[in-house]
Amino acid sequence: MDVIRQSLAITFVFLLLWAALWFLRKKRGSLFTPGRTNKGLLETRGKLALSAQHTVHVVRIADRDLVLAVYPSGITLLCDLPGSSASHVGSVSEL
Repeated sequence: MDVIRQSLAITFVFLLLWAALWFLRKKRGSLFTPGRTNKGLLETRGKLALSAQHTVHVVRIADRDLVLAVYPSGITLLCDLPGSSASHVGSVSEL
């Protein structure tokens, strides 16, 4: 009888973990998915890998385009691109 009770307890815990993971994935997706209430709040415009641990990202936050350098010890803002039109951001390799 103890084996059945322990098996049910373990199954219940795994179901709770699965439900929590599913909920967190749904919640995270709502921040970045178009068609939600905060549409356009945060968007990745481009990425360029310079090495295995160094990248340059162009990120749109609200109506601002930011160029960020990402490296193991942090992030540095390289520049804030003027305007909000897509013509300013052709590709990261042009920067």
